Amino acid sequence: MGLRGRAAAVALAALAASGCGSGTATPTGGAARPAAVSAFRYDASAPLAYRNAGRINRPYPIAVDDVSYAVPGGRVDGYLALPPGKARVPAVIYLHGSGENRERFLLPAVWAAGRRAVGMTLTLPSSNSGAPPSGLTPAQALTRDRQIFAADVIAVRRAVDLLSGLPQVDPKRIGLVGWSLGARVAAVTAGAEPRIRAAVLMSGGSLPVSAYVAQAPASLRSQVRSSLTQIDPLRWIAKARPGAVMLQDGRSDEIVPRPALLALARAAPRRSVLRWYPAGHELNAQAYFDQLAFLQKKLPIAGPSVPGARTGP
Repeated sequence: MGLRGRAAAVALAALAASGCGSGTATPTGGAARPAAVSAFRYDASAPLAYRNAGRINRPYPIAVDDVSYAVPGGRVDGYLALPPGKARVPAVIYLHGSGENRERFLLPAVWAAGRRAVGMTLTLPSSNSGAPPSGLTPAQALTRDRQIFAADVIAVRRAVDLLSGLPQVDPKRIGLVGWSLGARVAAVTAGAEPRIRAAVLMSGGSLPVSAYVAQAPASLRSQVRSSLTQIDPLRWIAKARPGAVMLQDGRSDEIVPRPALLALARAAPRRSVLRWYPAGHELNAQAYFDQLAFLQKKLPIAGPSVPGARTGP
């Protein structure tokens, strides 16, 4: 492999190897935003251009609405799972793995709504990024990969903006769940976005930036270090709320190396919860019961359960 190929492989490994795939009031942007955060800065005053195309499921005690909103450079599609009633309740955002879309975690979002929280899924911008253009230099490939990852984080922050402006949502009780690549995005978002009150990272891992730098050609190590440090999950998860993070990992994960799983767990803030399961990368039903219990306690989700709705696997 030549210099360009090796550099591109380093960037791809750092950003994606631990990922995998297999009628509402219009919000205007929500409450006051936190200060902008480096690589994840965006114009918080830009219109969300929220669209709700209406309910897609009938009949069921939980309504699922087809929604979308604006992000820099485009739009993000999502689903909202809405419990009945007019009381303000918590909300939970669910993030899929590499190359997937908003359908991946719709069922867990509906389970959360069955416990009386608004569940939201979305299609991360990285799923629509396409193949890289031919002829990119190593530096351009690094910049592109960093921007794609940052766009995912910004999309989640804009989802927080949207939820904060919905009349059904208590803006002080917003949680986040991410799996695989989504766990890496969630790890960064939990540190960069102070409005996230609780985060669950499923099968998420990341090696230190130094490990990726060591694999790069000597002439590119400075660029690799600078680019990856800006979006390093280990750096950002350490900034999350103490006691507000749960990590869920499979003892037989066939996708994310165990050292990467452990590195992310060790970087998490104090009082984080780490659970291991007798499962692979997909985890198992017990993991979903455990994360729902964690979110129910931390946000909190008060209930009671919606009559006739499922509240777990």
